[in-house]
Amino acid sequence: MSLKDIPHPILYSTMSTLAYNINKKYYGDKHYLWCTPYFGSDFQSPHFTVPPSSSPLEIYNTLKNEVDGADLHNTKIKLNRRGIRKGADIMLKLKKISVETHAEIIIISKRAKDQQFKPLLCVISRIEAVAFYQKVNVKDKANPLSHEYIVSDLPHTAFDIIRIG
Repeated sequence: MSLKDIPHPILYSTMSTLAYNINKKYYGDKHYLWCTPYFGSDFQSPHFTVPPSSSPLEIYNTLKNEVDGADLHNTKIKLNRRGIRKGADIMLKLKKISVETHAEIIIISKRAKDQQFKPLLCVISRIEAVAFYQKVNVKDKANPLSHEYIVSDLPHTAFDIIRIG
């Protein structure tokens, strides 16, 4: 289902503070967000929404617990570091950043302390997000029935940030 066709007025996503700051500084405050119209995950519901690995609430809590618990075996933080590097690779290929900027982002992603991965909940206006929508292939979703969307180059003016607890 296309983003313009869903009835929910709000989309949710979670990103790390480091990813937010890199987007702000290096990408002109434009953000790449994997989002869903569901805040949490209700995988027991007959109307399947999103599994825990795509739930903004679950992602938020996992990142928060890894940061707060100083977990040396963290997985979400490692995935976030890798995602930041992948994003920089894409931006370099698109010629949106220079080789020098790319190298800087890679170093930042590797050297950043775990505390810089504190989660941020993004509350996105669906109407504002439609122009920035990219379809998620079924094979890339956490579950083939889940409602997942990508918005790319979304300006910060199209969403609010919330910190929980």
